[in-house]
Amino acid sequence: MRTFIALLAVFLLVAAPLVGTVGAQQSPTPTATPTADNTSNASDDGELTLEELQRNGARQANSPDGVRMGKERAYWAVYWPASNPFAEPGSDEGSKNLAPGTTIGRNAIYLRTWTFEDRDHKVKVAYWEKGTKTVRQGNTTTEEPVARNVSVATHEVTFERGRPTVKIPLRQNDETTQVTMWIEGEDYARWTFAHKSIATTQSADINSQGDYLASVVTDFLLIIIVGGFAAGWAIKRALETAGIGPQYGYAPWLIVLSIGTGLGALVLYESVANLVVNAPIILALYVVGVFAIILLETYETNVSKALFTRLTLSYTDSPTGDEAWDIVDAESQVEKIVRTPDGSVQVVKPGLFPFLARVFGKAAKIENVEELRTRVPMQGQFDEWFLTDPEADEILHYSPEGWRVNLPELSREHAMQYALVGGGVCLSAWALLSGTITGPVWPLATAVLTVAGLAVWALEPVDGVAAVNPAPAHLRTAYGTMARFEEDVDDAKHFDELKEKLDEQRIDKQRDIDREVKDHERTVFEKLLDRDEKVPASVASDADEGDGERLNGHRGDDDE
Repeated sequence: MRTFIALLAVFLLVAAPLVGTVGAQQSPTPTATPTADNTSNASDDGELTLEELQRNGARQANSPDGVRMGKERAYWAVYWPASNPFAEPGSDEGSKNLAPGTTIGRNAIYLRTWTFEDRDHKVKVAYWEKGTKTVRQGNTTTEEPVARNVSVATHEVTFERGRPTVKIPLRQNDETTQVTMWIEGEDYARWTFAHKSIATTQSADINSQGDYLASVVTDFLLIIIVGGFAAGWAIKRALETAGIGPQYGYAPWLIVLSIGTGLGALVLYESVANLVVNAPIILALYVVGVFAIILLETYETNVSKALFTRLTLSYTDSPTGDEAWDIVDAESQVEKIVRTPDGSVQVVKPGLFPFLARVFGKAAKIENVEELRTRVPMQGQFDEWFLTDPEADEILHYSPEGWRVNLPELSREHAMQYALVGGGVCLSAWALLSGTITGPVWPLATAVLTVAGLAVWALEPVDGVAAVNPAPAHLRTAYGTMARFEEDVDDAKHFDELKEKLDEQRIDKQRDIDREVKDHERTVFEKLLDRDEKVPASVASDADEGDGERLNGHRGDDDE
């Protein structure tokens, strides 16, 4: 078994970088897509030098970031962070001044100024990459930095009277691209920044309702249907072994999923958007996961709710006047138990890791379940009732099932396992850190498979412990007898009172029997002598009752 686990772990560790590398190679290479604007033109690499493109506009001391001085007025560049999906670009709220080194995620940047009349300007935006070229000097060659792939777009804009906010479109750049922007005729109105379009700005290959429906079916509906049935089958098999799910209930899951999704969308919006856009299957799997959680928290197998009770006893007077025990208090504990086909009883408590341990066949079984002879079936809120020993230290001793690290012994016998697992981890780490695996999806898939492989190899489920110190077997009978006597004799404190009440009950019972017998005999005799029923049936009833009372009185005397 341990060898199989090691082989499975090695398979996952080796498969992780392979899956990531193949997936990254098959992913389409992002390209820069120009964005249409009012006017644009392109220039070759020789028109703008790297020094010119890197030159930023001067600004006055203590002025905010993004502010540049023109000939007659100040201009400042602002942007709305792509990490805020609820922002309203171009409005008066939520903007940030453009600081040096900022990377813009949206496909637009904005310019503001103060003006008393409408003014027309040309704003130029240059996209470029920093590269090198080889320069030969005599017998030696050196590498000098240059600007590569320079492309310049020109935008004609109008600053309307007042405090306008003018939008400057940026082209689609799926990889980080250096950008230099300046206002023509304003020497110091220059800004340099980086631009990488957020994934949600990518164009979708949807030109009709048919394309939209086909995309919905292939990207979401098909995966949700197949994944839903697969999740249902897996949950059914898991509950057959575990009996019940994590037992958190709907509310905690709803809160965790809502907070996690909300924080992920707000704090890591760009990363999440990039991941979802490039792998829409993640949204479908998210829906399947929520469906699986609902199934886990809804269904259960062979689960009972048991009430464990420990009585607190104290000295009191017995019916004979001697010292005896009385129940003065009781302590109870409610637990869910699972009865398996092999006759064992498991205590199940809430928790994700105990649930996973039960799925793999480990559980907290009640070791002395055959000694629990004080079990009483119940109807209502609880299914079973167990009486525990009044002198027990605790009602139920419980240690949960779970997981532990169980590495193979570091010896020559297991040296190959350590070598293969270590090699798989190093291979995954190298693939991630070297940039061999790129993109938003494949590095995550590689990391998940690597962690899964290590977990399979290093962790193992362990049994829990559950034990009950049962009450003596006759305690249930004694409790029932006590309850019956309490109903019959009410508040009798001593044996004399108990005897007197029992005698009265026996006499009353005998009187009822004699009356029934006499009525039956009289009825039969009257039918024999008076077939036409001319004589009333109860002529001598009073006399008969008097005789019966005298008879019962004599019997009572005889009993005494």
